[in-house]
Amino acid sequence: MPIRINLLAEAQAAEESRRKDPVKRVALAAVCLILLVALWASMLQLKILSAKSDLNSVETKWKSIAKSYQEAVDCQRRGIEADQKLAALQQMTTNRFLWATVLNAFQQTMGGLEDVQVIHFKSEQTFTANEETKAHTNDNKVVSGHAPSATERTKLVIDAMDAGSPPGARISKFKDAIAGGAWFKDNLEKTNGVKLISRGAPQNRADGQGQFVMFQLEAYLPEKTR
Repeated sequence: MPIRINLLAEAQAAEESRRKDPVKRVALAAVCLILLVALWASMLQLKILSAKSDLNSVETKWKSIAKSYQEAVDCQRRGIEADQKLAALQQMTTNRFLWATVLNAFQQTMGGLEDVQVIHFKSEQTFTANEETKAHTNDNKVVSGHAPSATERTKLVIDAMDAGSPPGARISKFKDAIAGGAWFKDNLEKTNGVKLISRGAPQNRADGQGQFVMFQLEAYLPEKTR
């Protein structure tokens, strides 16, 4: 029987041992894992770049829309302010206080009171300025402001003399005549629209034909904002 001797057996065994070396297999697996992670990172980076591009596009579009929206809001605000100013001018034109009407109504209260003589008639008007409130936006809504205005307070001061007999007896009648006059009844304050402010003591007339009493009345009109 022939005997075969393999002179390369030792080298082949060493090569086979190297091929089956676990460290080599782990290293190969690690390289593959690194390649996979690098590939995944590359794909993720591409997605991030794509998302950034989309975000920039959306932001550009939003800025364009926001600019147009702000212009529309400013236009609406200016329109509201113009309407308020026109309404204020209209109110001032149609609702301004007319003294001729007051004087005519006051003249009509003197009928039947010949012994009462008006010595002094004075009007006092005071105005309190109210500052303007600008229209502004709140939660994407335009909140109307208020145009500048003034609160008007009007008072009539009447100094008169009752020279009837007995002197001073017609003061209440004169006061009631003013309060009950058609115009005054509709336009004076509903409560205490006419008040007796002062009443003097009887005094002798200069001609010696009896006595008279001086008195003062005040009439109040309701406050109005114009």
